[in-house]
Amino acid sequence: MQFPASSAPADTAAVVDSAIGLTAEDVVAAKEALFSTEFWLGVGQTALKVAVTVALALVAIAVVARIKRRWVASVHEDPATDKRRQRVLTTADLLGSVARYVIWAITIVTVLGLVGFDIRALLAGAGIAGLAIGFGAQTLVKDVISGFFLLFDDTLGNGDLIRIGTDTGTVEYVGLRLIKVRKFDGELLMVPAGELRTFGNKSVGFARAIVEVGLSYEQDAGQALAVLEDVAREWAETEHAQEVMLEEAPQVQALMALGDSAVTARVIVQVRPGEQFQTERDLRSLIKARFDERGVEIPFPRRTVYVKSAGGAPGDDEASAAAAAGA
Repeated sequence: MQFPASSAPADTAAVVDSAIGLTAEDVVAAKEALFSTEFWLGVGQTALKVAVTVALALVAIAVVARIKRRWVASVHEDPATDKRRQRVLTTADLLGSVARYVIWAITIVTVLGLVGFDIRALLAGAGIAGLAIGFGAQTLVKDVISGFFLLFDDTLGNGDLIRIGTDTGTVEYVGLRLIKVRKFDGELLMVPAGELRTFGNKSVGFARAIVEVGLSYEQDAGQALAVLEDVAREWAETEHAQEVMLEEAPQVQALMALGDSAVTARVIVQVRPGEQFQTERDLRSLIKARFDERGVEIPFPRRTVYVKSAGGAPGDDEASAAAAAGA
């Protein structure tokens, strides 16, 4: 069976496909190039360069991570509130994050250049896109700038005990954008750096343990204060007190307030940051034990009730009030 010969002219082999813009010669040339040795050698060389670039990036990140671990290990034995340890932990985390971002950004740009992308156009487009993103992400930029100044001013670091509003916790991470604070009950607060405007740092300089004690009005104040003085001296002689105390001895301050049911005295002592909580617990335990031994009364709330009857005989109100007060 024979097919009729095509009536198309001979030069129709070079007709351009209007849909994809390719000629028959282009297809033939592409097929020849696809099966040529030079083409696959070029692909292999490019793939090798990309692999080497990525490998170098991974090696650089591993080196930075190793340096970071050794730097952190050098201050591992220091106290948690030591400012040098806090600066090292904070700076190490920050440098590790920045190094990863920078290394991967350079690696991606280099790989794109190796596979044939126009890097100059890419960088120009990234600059314009970055400007647009900066206008649209003002809150993010604010957080980053605030985080930078927090780190630069050294106002807080890893391990610091801080108060944010009504929440108190220990700083676990300080970054350019985010601060992580662990509360005592385990809750982890995520605080953007731009929102950390007013906070209290309990790990700077010293802390003061304050133990307030209520004394009943019937109690001999002089006797109670003498017991508190003995408690202060007894605690100051303990091994723990010698380690944490920053002044010669605790102070007993008398009659700080006159309440409804009690007068208030207190024991105060200056200690190392973070040690005030254990100090307060120890002092309360000693005060309770010594008050029990010497018969010093810690008061409970009291109230006097007057009962008045509408048609009672003269003197009934006074008798009812006396009975209620006795009760």
